[in-house]
Amino acid sequence: MPASTVYLSPAPAAPRSLPHPRWVMLALWVLLIATAVPAVHLSQQPGGLMPATLFILGAELPWMLVTPPLWVACRRWPLRGPRQLLGWVLLGLVLTPLLTAPGWTLGHLLLHLWQAQPLPSLQQAARAIGITALFALPTFIAVAGVGHGLAALERLKAQSQALQQARDAALRQHLQHHFLFNALNAIGGLALQRPHVADAALAQLSSLLRDTLQCPAQRSLADELAAAQDYVALQSLLRDEVLHLHLQASAASLSWQVPGLLLQPLVENAVLHSGWQPGDGPLRIELCAAVNEGLLDVEVFNACMRPCTRDGLGSGHAAVRRRLAMIGGRLQADREAGGYRARVILPEIAA
Repeated sequence: MPASTVYLSPAPAAPRSLPHPRWVMLALWVLLIATAVPAVHLSQQPGGLMPATLFILGAELPWMLVTPPLWVACRRWPLRGPRQLLGWVLLGLVLTPLLTAPGWTLGHLLLHLWQAQPLPSLQQAARAIGITALFALPTFIAVAGVGHGLAALERLKAQSQALQQARDAALRQHLQHHFLFNALNAIGGLALQRPHVADAALAQLSSLLRDTLQCPAQRSLADELAAAQDYVALQSLLRDEVLHLHLQASAASLSWQVPGLLLQPLVENAVLHSGWQPGDGPLRIELCAAVNEGLLDVEVFNACMRPCTRDGLGSGHAAVRRRLAMIGGRLQADREAGGYRARVILPEIAA
């Protein structure tokens, strides 16, 4: 029975790795201080860049200390509507003067220690803090804006990973149905002609189904090769002909983590679309695996007994292409002299 095609919309792109918030925070404050120091230096009486730098460091220190908990609040209460926006505006109006007062005071204390300048009166300090608080509102907007941006990127990455897992599960489920329907149809036709062979095929099928249903999302290439051998053994029973699966794998490739059920549709197509018919000689399938330049290279080659009317790709190859595309791999499949070769190139994926 031909398998139905699965149509899945593309997953949204997400960054593979996000910068650590600590480095983002460091870069943010280096940029803010670097732009504020010249402005303070030019707006005050000549005194050098050092006093301006000391004042800015003292004034921004409370903001630096509150940045980590503020970014935690950004992840916990994201901007999702007018109510959240109003809440963040109110938080900015309250938090800005509360942080400006100790920052301005600390900045002037540092200037007093550096140049022995007289401290301003209480009235002068209150007026200066009020004016400075107005200029500090962009600082709150910058800190909160970067925090909400990082939180949005984290949510996007998590959603993309969840969607990728769901897509992979759907494709694996499609492969399971595709394999089961083909095997049951073949065993059903075999039961009337050779019931003893059909019983042996059912036992082999139950072993394969157990592996298929318990197959994890990722497993070693060695487990995939074992499943491929079991599949070829089942096809030998169904066709009453010896099918040779010649395996050649390097030691490094056997422990390589690959998506579960990756090779099964490739081996299946090598059998079903080879042009083989009863009475032909034994069908030989070659499967080679090696690690080249940090990439896993797996080739499945079958000798075509006679020209086929179709390409032999099928929906199984299309599903493999989709699964590989989600993890940065690719599938190359084409005819060559005397056979058909499918080649999987796969980068290392996290176990």
